[in-house]
Amino acid sequence: MRLLHWLAPVLSIVLISHAHSQVHAQGYPPSYQGAGMVQPVSYDPGAHPYARTMVPPPPPGYFQQPAGPYGPPTAPGVPMNIGPEAPVSAFPRMSPFEHQFQQHRVEKDGLWMFRSSNQGKRHFFSMEALFGRYRRPGSAVLGNNDSISYLHMMEDELILETDEEYFDQFNDNTGLNFFDRTTYDVVPNMNAPGTRIRWGWMNDDDSGFELTGWWLARADSGWSADERSTHKSNPANQAVFDILMSPPDYIFNAIPGYSVTDIASILEEELKNLASLPLDDGTVDGVSVPYDIDFRIKTVSQSWGTNVTWMSTPIVDKKNLKIRGLAGARYLKVREGFSFYGRDSGLIYAEGTTAASTQPDLKLVSLPTGTDENQDGIIDNTGFSEDDSTGTTSTTTAVIFLFQNDPVTSYVNNTVDTNLAGPEIGFQFDLGGDKFKIWGQTKLGIMANREKIKLNGDNIGMITRDDPTDFDRPQALITPTADDPNPNQFSSYQTHTHVSPLFEQSIFAEMNLFDKVPVLKRMKLLEEAKLKVGYTYIVAGEVTRPYESILWTGMPTRGLFPSIDVKREKWSVGTWSVGLDWNY
Repeated sequence: MRLLHWLAPVLSIVLISHAHSQVHAQGYPPSYQGAGMVQPVSYDPGAHPYARTMVPPPPPGYFQQPAGPYGPPTAPGVPMNIGPEAPVSAFPRMSPFEHQFQQHRVEKDGLWMFRSSNQGKRHFFSMEALFGRYRRPGSAVLGNNDSISYLHMMEDELILETDEEYFDQFNDNTGLNFFDRTTYDVVPNMNAPGTRIRWGWMNDDDSGFELTGWWLARADSGWSADERSTHKSNPANQAVFDILMSPPDYIFNAIPGYSVTDIASILEEELKNLASLPLDDGTVDGVSVPYDIDFRIKTVSQSWGTNVTWMSTPIVDKKNLKIRGLAGARYLKVREGFSFYGRDSGLIYAEGTTAASTQPDLKLVSLPTGTDENQDGIIDNTGFSEDDSTGTTSTTTAVIFLFQNDPVTSYVNNTVDTNLAGPEIGFQFDLGGDKFKIWGQTKLGIMANREKIKLNGDNIGMITRDDPTDFDRPQALITPTADDPNPNQFSSYQTHTHVSPLFEQSIFAEMNLFDKVPVLKRMKLLEEAKLKVGYTYIVAGEVTRPYESILWTGMPTRGLFPSIDVKREKWSVGTWSVGLDWNY
């Protein structure tokens, strides 16, 4: 649209001529002639129409005075148009340019910084799936580390039964098992799934609060000595073997259709060279108890916890980097357990046909080479030594199985419940922006540690010794009776309270990905969600663990039973996580 040039100055003159009324930024001042509501100042109804009268200026002191020549004004009076003769504040507090949050500060380089925001609290919520791995037991020996090994305990007997060369083959080659002791670290990794929930808020000044709770499932991990045995059981023999290991007569049970030779052949195939449990039986060298049916160990670990954290305003506040202090409190529950389970036939055995052929406490086995040197269909026979050089040993070698005790089942269970609670401090870093951010927390705490330890078991002692009058090898296990069917059982309980340090390190990556995926970007639930992945490592010191907190003494006939022997070390768990994070 085109305008004529002469129209612009004409319109300007008209507008200026009608713009002579007084305007007050805070409204019309009240009338001075009397009380009442404020009246317009540019119109006098008693005057000639279109006449104008000027209102006198406000009296002195009408506007409130400032507190000082340069200070802030005094408190304003009653707001405009409320009550008679309401005063007008020349220094109003409210401004259309103010924000809910305003921050002024001077940087180290002398620059003045100003921040403002009307966002208020910004809440966050995240849910994550956890994939944790607990710290494994150490490499300590299962049993009494100072006790003699079974090989060296049986050195003289083994040489008498075979020859010195046979002993040397075991002694010089640590890879050949002869009822060797084992260590705790044979247990596989202890892995467990879990979940974590995190909720909190951030304030306008980037301070905040968070509440976190997490839980990991119980991790069970076990090991059986049968895994390393080269001598494997024959499933076809299992039913008969179970009868031979059952009361009332055990290996003397009559089994129709099976001769003594058949029974001996089954025992030769089913009894295995597994492992031994070294014990302090009160003697100088101690003993190592062999197990030829079953030998297993199991570890259990579970944990969960919660913590509250207050986050300070950033100590370092850059465009893409923020570092803030943390302070809070934590509770952590750790539940761990250890169990040993062993079964022994109560037999000693060697090559021969009479009891004189055997040696006390000796369970003679073939070299565990994993081959069938005598070609009798049994790999690494029990009861005699296969010839691994010529391969001409008879396939009908006679083996004597001498009854010393009823088959015995031994077990030890030790559990520790740990409760950690206390304050912690640390710092958090945030690197990146809204689309992609890497952030992490480092925390250090001093925890009050309350521990409960429970130990119980049965039949821990040298099984093949049953003669109480034998001075060199006295009976170790108490014989059960009808009045006391479990005389070798034991149990103990302890509680302890002390201080434990705790350290946690976590790192996460958050990214906006769902708005790039064709189907997911249309889901209402994922509109404000971010993908979150990370890793968290928690380690606590001075924690009693069940594996090494056992004093392995064992000779019930002399009143020696395993007992609690507290040994503390570090406990830890590492968790990978993946989940969703919402800001609202």
